[in-house]
Amino acid sequence: MFGGSNRRGSHPRKNQSRRPGQSRSRQGKPHLHHHFAQRTREIYCQLNTSDHAERVQTLFSDLAPSYDCYNRIFSLGLDIFWRKRLVETVAKTHPSTVLDVACGSGDVTLALQQTLPAAQITGLDFCSALLAQASARGVKQVVQGDALHLPFSDGSFSAVTLAFGLRNFSDRSKALLEIHRTLQSGGLFALLEFTPPPYPWNLFWNFYLFRFMPWVAQLLTRQGESFRYLAESISRFPKPSALHHELHAAGLKLLFARSMSLGLVRLTVCRKLS
Repeated sequence: MFGGSNRRGSHPRKNQSRRPGQSRSRQGKPHLHHHFAQRTREIYCQLNTSDHAERVQTLFSDLAPSYDCYNRIFSLGLDIFWRKRLVETVAKTHPSTVLDVACGSGDVTLALQQTLPAAQITGLDFCSALLAQASARGVKQVVQGDALHLPFSDGSFSAVTLAFGLRNFSDRSKALLEIHRTLQSGGLFALLEFTPPPYPWNLFWNFYLFRFMPWVAQLLTRQGESFRYLAESISRFPKPSALHHELHAAGLKLLFARSMSLGLVRLTVCRKLS
């Protein structure tokens, strides 16, 4: 799941031959950090192609059987707290219709359903395996669809939520425009996403995100490359100021933004401009 790391390779010793593109440590061994970072960028570029949606869909389908378990383990259980804050923020506005985009296995959707029993809550995702899990957990209404082409008419929802999904879209601007289109005038948009934390926490974060998490994932699931993609997608996500500009360009007015857990996660709340 989780900023960018400083990538620096050391120079080879004098008169010591090496293969092109391979950096070495002071002991003459391949620099593993450089190799790991390079491999991570390669995986991200492979996914960030014309068939991006299909590749990401396959990635999440592969992760689906243990998706919730991964979230709890690698967030150290904090994902429950983050999602709770999102749901509480939306619930304060008493929406009658809510769309949870990229709902996954339904954590946010189910919490909204329980917190707002009188509201119509819809969960949307393009991964059928995750939607099946959401339905099995009790989410009443799920729709398989693409966030870049939401299958709903204009002004269908009084609120839209999106937790940890925007960075996976091949076209953020188009997704935000679709969210704006399906929101009612004055409707609320609540976004939850990872952000690179400030120094010195970013040092621990980068190690955890790019080294520890994929390593553990590879040991437990043999799916380390999937987590390397997730790490790179987080590191490439725009900074808050750039994100706010994208939101405004899509017709979404920023109400407030709140950082949580030492700046690891940011809750951004907007309202659709009339």
